[in-house]
Amino acid sequence: MSGRSRAFLPALAVAVLFGLPLVAEIVGARLLVFRDAQITHWPWHRVAAAALDRGEVPFINAAASGGQPLLANPNAVLLYPTFLLERVIAPESAFNLHFLLHVFWAFLGARVLARRLGMGDAAAFVAGISFAFSGMVLSYGSAFMNSSAAASWLPWCAAALVDVGRAMGRGALVRAATAAGLALGLQLLAGEPALSLLTLVFGGVLVLAETLGAPPGTRIRRQAAAAAACLGAGALALALAAPLLLPLRAVFPMTYRGQHLYSERASGAAAFSASRAIEWLFPRFGGDPDLLGGGANWLRAIALDDVVYIWCVTFGIVPLLLVGLAALRKEFWNRRSAALAGGGILALLFSFGFALPFYRLLYSVEALRKLRYPIKFYLLTTLCVALLAGLGAEAMERRRTGRREQAALAAVLALFAAGWWMASPGGVLDRWAGPLAESASGDPAKFLEVFRGLVRGDALIGALATLAIALLLKRRPARGAGWAVGLIALVLSFSWGLPLFVSAPARTLARPPALLHRIQGPGRLYVSPGLPKFDLEALKADAAGGLPRTSRVARIVVEELVPLTAAPFGVRYLFENDPDGSYGFFNRVVSEAVDASTPPDRDRLLALYGGRWILAQDSDSHPLFHARTGLEVAGRRLVLFEHPRPVAELRWAGRVWRRAALSGTIELVRSDRFDPHDGVALPGGRDEEPAGPAATARLEDVQVGSDRAAATIAADGAGNLVFARTFFNAWHARVDGRPVPIAVANARDLAVAVPKGRHHVEIEYDRSPFRRGVALQAAALVLAAAVAARPRG
Repeated sequence: MSGRSRAFLPALAVAVLFGLPLVAEIVGARLLVFRDAQITHWPWHRVAAAALDRGEVPFINAAASGGQPLLANPNAVLLYPTFLLERVIAPESAFNLHFLLHVFWAFLGARVLARRLGMGDAAAFVAGISFAFSGMVLSYGSAFMNSSAAASWLPWCAAALVDVGRAMGRGALVRAATAAGLALGLQLLAGEPALSLLTLVFGGVLVLAETLGAPPGTRIRRQAAAAAACLGAGALALALAAPLLLPLRAVFPMTYRGQHLYSERASGAAAFSASRAIEWLFPRFGGDPDLLGGGANWLRAIALDDVVYIWCVTFGIVPLLLVGLAALRKEFWNRRSAALAGGGILALLFSFGFALPFYRLLYSVEALRKLRYPIKFYLLTTLCVALLAGLGAEAMERRRTGRREQAALAAVLALFAAGWWMASPGGVLDRWAGPLAESASGDPAKFLEVFRGLVRGDALIGALATLAIALLLKRRPARGAGWAVGLIALVLSFSWGLPLFVSAPARTLARPPALLHRIQGPGRLYVSPGLPKFDLEALKADAAGGLPRTSRVARIVVEELVPLTAAPFGVRYLFENDPDGSYGFFNRVVSEAVDASTPPDRDRLLALYGGRWILAQDSDSHPLFHARTGLEVAGRRLVLFEHPRPVAELRWAGRVWRRAALSGTIELVRSDRFDPHDGVALPGGRDEEPAGPAATARLEDVQVGSDRAAATIAADGAGNLVFARTFFNAWHARVDGRPVPIAVANARDLAVAVPKGRHHVEIEYDRSPFRRGVALQAAALVLAAAVAARPRG
């Protein structure tokens, strides 16, 4: 087999084997709906596509929380190349392909990195499979657009930085730095800064290791050249990602992350725990995400109110066996394997968060405190284990198993047998999970039955994998065993990996919600924080005797209008469902005030910020809104309320209050003293009440868009034009063509002071950072193309 065939045919086999079970998702017949895929990424992309269809750049998402920056939101992944797919093929197919292609890209990248580290083709194949089809990468690849892309670029960036450390001569160094800059830039465009920082740390260690291996006489010169090349690569990466980074820089100070200092609990959320190590050998112990029940993750999330960020943390049964067996051999250990093992363990220690003291070092740095989720370090551990698995596959091909390896395999088989026994009816698993299932599941008996089946299935698969490895190791010499091991690892990963890709029929999700015709026109919708909730008994009818499926719930959350699931149908929300606070700091503050207010005060705030409709349970009280209609969804009665006199999105305010503190502003605007139709509360050095009667004005030629507003105002006194958009410094205003400042109105919105008389007022989101970013990106691409076109000397 030629070298090209050895590279192409295995990759083709992986693509075919991975793609066949997901054909419906690839062609767009089904849409991925697990976690963020449905509630944020899909709506955001639909809003952006609608803006492009109108000939607009999607600077602002007018469907979310009073208008939130969209292009500058890294989580939206709008400036990443795969977004272009949605312009040329079916959106559902393009959306799904973003996730699936990056799993394959992670495989190719890990394989390339393994080859850079000196492994043969078969060992590199095993390393690629072990990384791409690990629990960490597939958990990212099934739910998070930004994390899946960033994780897939990690090995590519590392491989390019290895080339930087090894480059001899100026031309080779420039080419390696350019490749590293392109890979890092695309990872930055994916929009996951924590993974990019981890990539820089990992890649920096690889560069240092390569330069330390240089002859003593040239070591310092090589290190200086590599450092300069890394700086050049970083500059190229920043330029390539400038269309995202510059707009983000303009708004970040007023985002929730930019203003908020996370507590220790929030910063260390979703850490790895020792109990989750059971998923290494029993990957589905965490459950099947398409079942509403059936796993420990589900029990923690519902019964214990625990944040489960990464659904499955397994490295894969086969990779673990390879690493464990190889580690028993003295000849396996050298500087390379010891460094990978040490790096993986160190990253694992950080992934425990505050359970161990290491993560506290990061928490002491204010900028790093904002990154959160220490389990992200586990991605580095996963990559190190994958590379060690590749080295283990090479070691396996060199020598047959000895007594120690045979004893280890027997112990693993015994462990799986014990797992099978503990998952028997009435066994240890039932006694542990029973009390939690009673409090968290509507059908604890069925829950336990499914849970037992998942664990027993993992025990059987693990035993088969162990026997397969034992048989391969008995061959002498074990030529070609690496390729066979890689394929076995791939196929076995499907048992727990494919269920992560939860999907629902695209046609079902494309059907408009029943209440859509009731919420047409100006105004925003507020959905009670109590949604989505549903009666599990109502979902059992189509569960065929088993547990209800998440894919069925995907349609329910659309019918319940859970933010932002109805944004593709034109619904605009008062507050979205983003756990990071809907991006805007002021928006997060007032949303928390809404949650903490009494029913009358809450309704006043909802009306003030543009709320016209409320969808809530029929037991909820909304005294200032009128009930218009009701419907039953998943066994629950919901009521749609409407305000009799909604506040205009662009309005005149002739009565001005001033408050020295944000809390004082919120207290004022939710009281019955404040009339949102003609009043505005602005920041001030001290608290001031309105002086005299309210000035009145007539608004003419009113224009309102997602990222702009304009009107001609004829006023009999000084006042303010209020625009219902969340305040960011990127908003600019002009009165009669002259720039004027914008103030924070009513603790969230925009206000422009307008003097007496007739004036033309324009409010517009600043486009200049994006334009500068595009220019820098174009220059970076031209430079990279010039380097690529330069002949090698």
